[in-house]
Amino acid sequence: MEQSELGSAVARLAAFLAHGPLTATIAELEHQLVGLDAAGVTAASNAKGVDGDLLRSALIARSELGRVSDLIHAAAIVVLLPRLLGEDEVVTNRPSLAAGNDPTRPFDLETNLRVAEFKLSQWAGADAMRKRQVFKDLVHLAADRSGRRPELFVVGQAPIDFLRRSRSNAAWALDRFPATRQFFVEHFGPLEVRIADFTAGPAAHVKIMDLNASIPEIGTGTSKTD
Repeated sequence: MEQSELGSAVARLAAFLAHGPLTATIAELEHQLVGLDAAGVTAASNAKGVDGDLLRSALIARSELGRVSDLIHAAAIVVLLPRLLGEDEVVTNRPSLAAGNDPTRPFDLETNLRVAEFKLSQWAGADAMRKRQVFKDLVHLAADRSGRRPELFVVGQAPIDFLRRSRSNAAWALDRFPATRQFFVEHFGPLEVRIADFTAGPAAHVKIMDLNASIPEIGTGTSKTD
C-alpha cells in the first residue's frame, strides 16, 4: 500500500472523528434510523459522514495500524527507561517491547536490579480480561526468586484498586491461562485465595506503580488494548 493512500485514510478518519465523540455520533445515528426507508437511511448516514468512503478508510487504517498497541507498549518502556534506570543499573536481557508472550523473555524488562511488567491499557469499566492479565503478571512477578526488585507498571488507579481490593479469587482470574493456573498452584497453593489477599500477602513485595506519575504523555492518550 502506498503511504499516500494510508495518509488519506487516516486524514478521512481524523476529519470524521473531529466532529464529536464517536459514541455520541453513533448513538444519534441509531435513533435517526428508526422508521426510515432506504432513501432516508442514505440521507441520514450521509449527513453524519458515514458512507462507503469512511468504511474503506477505517478498514485501511485498521489493517495498516492494527499493531499500534505494540508501538504504545514499546514507546512507553523506552521513554521510561532513562528515568527509571538508577546508577550502575543496566538492561541485562533483551526487553519485550511489543505486547505479547515470549518464553525466552519472561518479563517486559530485566535489569541487574529489577524485573518489571507493563500494562498500558486504560481501563474503561468493562475490564474483565484486563483484570485477568494484570493479575497474571502480578503472579509471575511475585514468584521471581532472582533477588531483583519486582515491579508492575499500570495506567491509572483502577488496576491498583482492583489488585488491592478485589474479592474475586485466583481461580477466576486465571481461568483463561491454564499454564499460569498450574504455576500458581505450584508456587502459592490453592486457587481459592482472594486477589486482594494475594496482593497483600505473597505479592506484597511487588511494587505496583501508576505510569501517569512517571510518563505524563500517558495521560494524553486513551489506549484500550495491551
